[in-house]
Amino acid sequence: MLKVYYANQLRDHKDLLVGILENDPNPDPFSQETILVQSIGMAQWLQMEISQKMGISANIAFPFPTSFVWQQYRTLFPELPKENIFSPSSTVWRFMRLIPKLLSHPSLSPLARYLAEGDQLKLYQLATKIADIFDQYLVYRPQWLIHWEQGENQHILNAITQNSSLKIQAHAELENAIQWQGMLWNALIADIRQDTAEEIFHTSHRAYLQHRYFEKLANLSDLELKKLPKRVFVFGISSLPPSQLAVLKKLSEYITVHLFFTNPSQEYWGDQQDERMLEKLALKQQISSEEMQEYAKGNPLLAVWGKQGKEFFNLLEELEPLINEPRLFDDFTGKYSLLANVKRAILYNQPEFDETLNEHEIPSLQIHVCHSKMREVEVLHNRLLAMFEQDPQLSPKDIIVMSPDIDSYAPYINAVFARFQRSDNRYIPFSLSDQKISHVDPVVASFLNLLSFKEKTFSVEEILDLLNVAAIRTKYQISEEQLLQLQEWITSVGIRAGLQQDNPSWQNYNSWENGIARLLLGTALKEENNPWQNVLGFDESYGLNADLTGNFAHFLENLTAWHMQLQTAHTAKQWQAMLLNLLTQFYSEEHEQIDSVLVLQHSIKAVMEPILQTEFNEPLATEIILQLFESRFHDTRSSLNFMVGRVNFCTLLPMRAIPFKVVCLLGMNEGEFPRQQMSNSFDLMQYAHQKGDRARRDDDRYLFLESLLSAQQVFYISYIGQSLTDNQEKLPSILVSQLLDYLSSQLSDSQVQQYLYRHPMTVFSPNNFIDGAISYDVEWLQAKHQPQAINDFSEPIARDFVDLPNEIELDDLISYVQDPVKFFFNRQLGIRFEQHEYAPEPHEVFELSKLDEYQLLNKLVEIKPCDHAQYIENTKLKGKLPHGYFGELATQDMNEKVHMLQIALADYLDKEKSLLEIDYPQGIRLPNGEAHQIRVQGYIQNCFEQQQIVQWRVGRLRDKDLIRAWLNYLFLIVTQENNVLFRFYFFDKKVQCLRFTTLDKSQAADLIQIYLQDYFANFGQLTTALTSDLKGYFKTLSEGDENELDLTLLEKCLNDSSNPYWYRVVAQTAVPDFNAIHQRTLRWFELMIRSQEIQ
Repeated sequence: MLKVYYANQLRDHKDLLVGILENDPNPDPFSQETILVQSIGMAQWLQMEISQKMGISANIAFPFPTSFVWQQYRTLFPELPKENIFSPSSTVWRFMRLIPKLLSHPSLSPLARYLAEGDQLKLYQLATKIADIFDQYLVYRPQWLIHWEQGENQHILNAITQNSSLKIQAHAELENAIQWQGMLWNALIADIRQDTAEEIFHTSHRAYLQHRYFEKLANLSDLELKKLPKRVFVFGISSLPPSQLAVLKKLSEYITVHLFFTNPSQEYWGDQQDERMLEKLALKQQISSEEMQEYAKGNPLLAVWGKQGKEFFNLLEELEPLINEPRLFDDFTGKYSLLANVKRAILYNQPEFDETLNEHEIPSLQIHVCHSKMREVEVLHNRLLAMFEQDPQLSPKDIIVMSPDIDSYAPYINAVFARFQRSDNRYIPFSLSDQKISHVDPVVASFLNLLSFKEKTFSVEEILDLLNVAAIRTKYQISEEQLLQLQEWITSVGIRAGLQQDNPSWQNYNSWENGIARLLLGTALKEENNPWQNVLGFDESYGLNADLTGNFAHFLENLTAWHMQLQTAHTAKQWQAMLLNLLTQFYSEEHEQIDSVLVLQHSIKAVMEPILQTEFNEPLATEIILQLFESRFHDTRSSLNFMVGRVNFCTLLPMRAIPFKVVCLLGMNEGEFPRQQMSNSFDLMQYAHQKGDRARRDDDRYLFLESLLSAQQVFYISYIGQSLTDNQEKLPSILVSQLLDYLSSQLSDSQVQQYLYRHPMTVFSPNNFIDGAISYDVEWLQAKHQPQAINDFSEPIARDFVDLPNEIELDDLISYVQDPVKFFFNRQLGIRFEQHEYAPEPHEVFELSKLDEYQLLNKLVEIKPCDHAQYIENTKLKGKLPHGYFGELATQDMNEKVHMLQIALADYLDKEKSLLEIDYPQGIRLPNGEAHQIRVQGYIQNCFEQQQIVQWRVGRLRDKDLIRAWLNYLFLIVTQENNVLFRFYFFDKKVQCLRFTTLDKSQAADLIQIYLQDYFANFGQLTTALTSDLKGYFKTLSEGDENELDLTLLEKCLNDSSNPYWYRVVAQTAVPDFNAIHQRTLRWFELMIRSQEIQ
């Protein structure tokens, strides 16, 4: 018998199920109970609830309906294979073989045009879509397949067109689609029949299998009857295909089938239509205005969200005979929260709720509007902490958080929820499930990465990404510390990207082969030994580093060989051997990630088995193999466990409406939920919908309704409703809008606003700490007490004690004057904005960078002209010169510059140079008025005989060079008894020489005194002056009044985003003191600008 139980709360069905198991136990303790569910999460929850009520949950199977029905077929037809021969994983390969043979037929001309280029990947993708559609036909339209086999295409056309209003052109296209799909189906049948035993084929044909199964049930022997399950429970399923429901109904004539259907309403609502559908029917004059009003009387939320459940409800009502057990409907007696009132209105199928609204301390329905996914999670964390504080009975396991795309929220969830230690009161234990395995398992991700290496450019980043996987690194005996060393080596030996074998016509000194050759040669020869067979040794791989070099070379050799294998197509048998060998070559079997490697081994077998079984022996392109595994791992998700005592984060999936005290939905954005599903143009089911058909958008609508019903205390909704860039309003999901519209029809605007929360863009916004706001981020609490959002950098640093040095380095003073803001950040605040992370160049060299050119020129100037050719050749072998003609141009340009500079420096390059020591004592007055004695010590480079300081730079004269030269010159004046000749040569289109006019010692000492006083003032307060574009700044001032501020130019200098230190100061200063900056710039550099002479 078939017993149907109706209830609006899943927990009541659960209690009823447990009661049946307790009061009517299976007489055979070894006979397994069978409970059909549609999700693993439902099975886990039910298992825990049963064990909690009965003390144990054992010998219970939780199959999905599809696998259960197939298993029942196999019970009575043992000859059936374990996997259906009509499954898409098998038929796709038959279509791969059949479609090209049939393309010449006129009815297949649309397919022929699509496949005209002969792309095997496009053929595979088309075959996959067709296989999936035929699988849907087998479940939802088996009669169509029978019509095709009997040549009755017209029957299918009539069945579709009688319920649709297609245009003439669409009618012709439909007729053509029916014809070519019929041809493909019949070709598939013939192909399967050809290599399948007749008995297995006739039994496996799913279009006829159900009929044969019913016939078999009618003529069961006693032995076969005993093979049937004693009873079956169908639990937590809101929709079943009519074919599967028919099997359960037929099976119920021999066993007891208990079907639990969660019905949101206790009233009959099988004929209720939403307003949009009623308007369509009225336009087509299929219903009268009176009927329209009658149909529209029910609850609007039930009408717009409940289509899927309504159709299943109607299918159940059509089953005769059946036993309708007493209906268990919770009317939420004594509960008058907003959530309870909404549920009650749905229960009675009423358009409005009349009960008085009486909320508890925690609002039962919350809609949160945020700016980003990060803010959604931050707000959620704070709100959950508030719930725990307000309800001591609430625990993390009572909360579920679901999102349509949990993968996109995973990094934010980890960032927010994992930042607190267990000892912190804000710590909330959480479990993150349903992520794609390729996103959470680095071994699986690296396997897909290896499969995609056919089109890779062998960039440094691509190679190092593989070695970042511990299982691969361990296989090649490379430690994590050695990987950092390899990163430095790769840059030093000139590796950029590419393989030499990919470009044999020219020598690529930035290739991996050249870099590895340098590393290997370096184990025996150093760079100073000059090239050997056109390879220059690398010094750092010499000696004890030989093992690391060898292991890395072995890894790259295997990777290069794998790259070559991917360039050609292989048969499935060859692919299987290659992929298993790939695991052996690249992954350690002794590492802790061995379980992931075993998953890959199992996946290789599972993917290749259908291809081998269908005897598809044509070579398969790499792109198809990659797509096969991407599809498999896309569908494979991380394990789900609802019962770990934590807040559960998971994907929002149909038939996972498990009751929790708090149900939270993230990402309820317009266009993202209900989720979009693009239907194929040749899917015939879309032209003639039938009861029981599945549609993704209808699934999601009903899922939203189930989520609301499953929330016992709080239903929490969050969406991105404001733009991060311009704060413009963004719409929520249409389902959220419908809910808000319904609430607005029942409540006043002020009441609705009490359940709608708009949050600031950032976690540290002062608005998060005003009265009425909820925030547990105590780190940002001081924002509430700040008179302004940001304190000026110009304010003094609050310090109890500052230990002022008695000695300072000359280079430190020069660094301060060159960039006082950077010096303040680096020395006083300990902050550095320079990026030291490893950033490899993605391509070979086409032009010299400014830094590389400077370093090469500087070296060429210092060495003898006769050594230039060898040095440039070594530089080329290092991969630092551009390739081919570009390298020749760069070499010619450098030789010209070096030649001109060497002529200017001819009197000094061959002479010995030394360092001139500086030791200058000075008394200064500190900002507080105290006297302080200091000593400036350091060295000035390039001191030649006869008191000559000659310095040079093989590039243009920068402001920082001018400032260094100036301070060197000042200290030469105050420390040397005799006059010192100071010259600074530089190259700016031509060789030029910087000199300074003669100053007396008092002028130099006074200026040094200014620098030193400001230097010590910098210890307690930021001192600023312009240190860039000084020439342009003073030129502008010279054209007017020097004491008149040119604010436009000054702001331009200050807003230079290329200097992150200046940029940060300006961004966090309310009103910069332009006059102070201007005056300090004059004090520091006016004399320098006037004194400089450039020839």
